[in-house]
Amino acid sequence: MAAKRQKADRLAKNFHRTFIPERQYLGELLKYAADGGAYEIRKIAEATGIPTGASSGKSIPTADYCRGMGLVSLAKPAAKDADTTLSLTPFGRTVFLEDKFFKEPFTQWLAHLRLCNEWRGADTWFYLFCESAPVFGNRAAVADMMKWISPLIGGKDPETAVSPTIRMYADEASFADCGAIVREKGELVRASAPVRPEYAVGYAAWLAECMELAGRGNGQVSVEELEVQAGFRRITGWSQSEAQEVLELLERKRLAEVDRHMHPWLVRFLHPSAPLWNRLYEEFL
Repeated sequence: MAAKRQKADRLAKNFHRTFIPERQYLGELLKYAADGGAYEIRKIAEATGIPTGASSGKSIPTADYCRGMGLVSLAKPAAKDADTTLSLTPFGRTVFLEDKFFKEPFTQWLAHLRLCNEWRGADTWFYLFCESAPVFGNRAAVADMMKWISPLIGGKDPETAVSPTIRMYADEASFADCGAIVREKGELVRASAPVRPEYAVGYAAWLAECMELAGRGNGQVSVEELEVQAGFRRITGWSQSEAQEVLELLERKRLAEVDRHMHPWLVRFLHPSAPLWNRLYEEFL
């Protein structure tokens, strides 16, 4: 098994303050970040209209969702008395220009994949979608999942901490069109990421970026490394045959080279992630 580098920080379990991400507010936050807005509760609320009370509300959780989804990053101020500011990532800029209210299931899926990422995602999403996969696969009893995840995220009430992670994929104002997980008759049932030609650039960008963050952005990497560093099959829910189909799709699209003579297969991404994020919607009408 390939070795891991120390992971970057993920968002803590309670960053969402029980709120789900709402597509309308995500779009407003992207516009605010495009203007270099301050990462400050009142300033975000006043500029975007995202509801916020005197000391709490949705503005900071919305900004943090965007951070976890890899849409925005924080820029530390040069002056001590200045605010930290938000800026768009390459992914965030493309979404802002092409689909800022996340109407495309494709956009929702990419944001979901990045939210589940070990390097720069969110703790609860990482555990629920990535680390739980070898234990439960794509289906688990709610009680079993809560018992398993409780010591990982801490606290006495794991259902409250996990609730937004599940609710967002059933809410039309959020990521229902993605529907990555649903609650059915006492079970949590995961959906697999779609294997579609127009999604290929997005998957290549996501995987290439994961390997860059792991310090493996150049040269060949094994499918095993993709699993260790990116959660290739765990996060997506793909079977082995589906994962192979995706790699073959990336190869046909000239996004990657795949060496099938080695076992496990070796993959070399033909482009760094940054320019790929700019190409996300090139096959969408």
